[in-house]
Amino acid sequence: MIRLFLSALLLLVAVPANAVGPTPDLYKSMEVQDARGKTLPRDHTLHDGQGNERSLKDWMNNNKPTLLTFNYLGCPMLCGLQQEGLAQSIRDLKLRAGHDFEILTISIDPKETDEALTQAAERLGTKVESDWTVLRASQDTVDALTGLAGFPFKWVEETKQFAHPAVTYVLTDEGTISQYFTAVQPNSRDLNYALIEASNGNVGSL
Repeated sequence: MIRLFLSALLLLVAVPANAVGPTPDLYKSMEVQDARGKTLPRDHTLHDGQGNERSLKDWMNNNKPTLLTFNYLGCPMLCGLQQEGLAQSIRDLKLRAGHDFEILTISIDPKETDEALTQAAERLGTKVESDWTVLRASQDTVDALTGLAGFPFKWVEETKQFAHPAVTYVLTDEGTISQYFTAVQPNSRDLNYALIEASNGNVGSL
């Protein structure tokens, strides 16, 4: 219920008085698809705020699992809540960020600036005392990655915002989706177990 409420908040925030609000069809279109067992195409190129351009494979550490989120830096509410919640979950883990797993955020907005990406990476990294890589990519790359991951998003012209859910993906070192969480703050015990499963190359169950 809390997850749905927070998703609804994102859709309703800052709606102009003369605008038509989000429709039931829009809410329904934000349902996350179960993509466990699917492998992300890691040959796509992504950029950080420092001018570095690499394939997704090279941004990931091939010997560790990765926590992946899709957000955007102009998000007025849900992305920040998700990042804060995930950071708290990571701090509560027995495993250590940067040592046992990596953290990666890919923006769904291909127009992100270098300055915004750099500031976000620094801010988020401070919260978990480790690197938290924040990247942008072309629209084609964003569509390819989110499409395979079953992550829905849509630009809402009335609000000038993206409608999207909050999802944390747990990837194996080969980029296979092992598990995913739709809670703003995933349970630390479940997240710890999912990372262990992913580190062994396994696909998680419900």
